[in-house]
Amino acid sequence: DGKISLTLPDVQTYAENSFGRGANTMFAVTENVEDTFLGLKNACGYLKLKLYNPEGETIKSVEVKGNGDEKIAGAATATSGFGEVPQLAMADDATTTIKLDCGEGVTLGTTEEDATEFWVVLPETTFEGGITITVTDTEGGIFERSTSKEVVIERNAVQPMAALEVECGPLSPANNEIWYTATQKVEPYNKTVFGANYMSNEWDSETSKG
Repeated sequence: DGKISLTLPDVQTYAENSFGRGANTMFAVTENVEDTFLGLKNACGYLKLKLYNPEGETIKSVEVKGNGDEKIAGAATATSGFGEVPQLAMADDATTTIKLDCGEGVTLGTTEEDATEFWVVLPETTFEGGITITVTDTEGGIFERSTSKEVVIERNAVQPMAALEVECGPLSPANNEIWYTATQKVEPYNKTVFGANYMSNEWDSETSKG
C-alpha cells in the first residue's frame, strides 16, 4: 500500500556544519520493477542552532523539545509514491525529545559571528508554542532556553535560529534528592521519616559529594 514503518532516531550524532550520520531519512520509489533509478527524496527538515560562549565552553549534548509536546522521533509511518515527496505520520507512542550527542565534546565559538552550528533533523512539524533547547556541557552544567514564537519545520528545508549565547550553570537536585558535601558518607538517622521511601545514597570520596 506504499507505506513503510520506520523509526526516526531520538539520539542523533553531531557533525560539523551538517547533520550526523544516520539522522537524515530518505526515500526512493521506482516507476516499475524494471526501473533501476533511485531518486532519493528527503523525508525531514532541519533545525539549525547557532551557539556561542565568550569562554569557549565545551558542549556534551543539545536537546530539542516542542513546548506543545509534539512527537518528533521514534515510531512513524511513511507514505511515498513514484514522483511524490514522502509523507511522515508519527505514531501515538512516538517521543517528544531529540538529543544531539556531541561525543567527547564540541567547543563553542566565542562570538556571535563565529557561533558553532548544531543541526537537528526533524519531521515536518509546526511548533505552535515554540521550542525548548537544553544544552549540557562536559562538566554536567546545564543551560535551558525556550521561545514562545512559532517554529515551522518544512521538509527538505533548513530553519535557522538566531545565534544564542550559552552559559551552562551547575546541576541542581531533583525534587526527590538531597545533595551534600562531607568528608565521609552520610547516613540518615531515620530512613522512614515523613513516610518517604529511602532509595539510595551514593558518595564520591574523590569529590566528597553525596
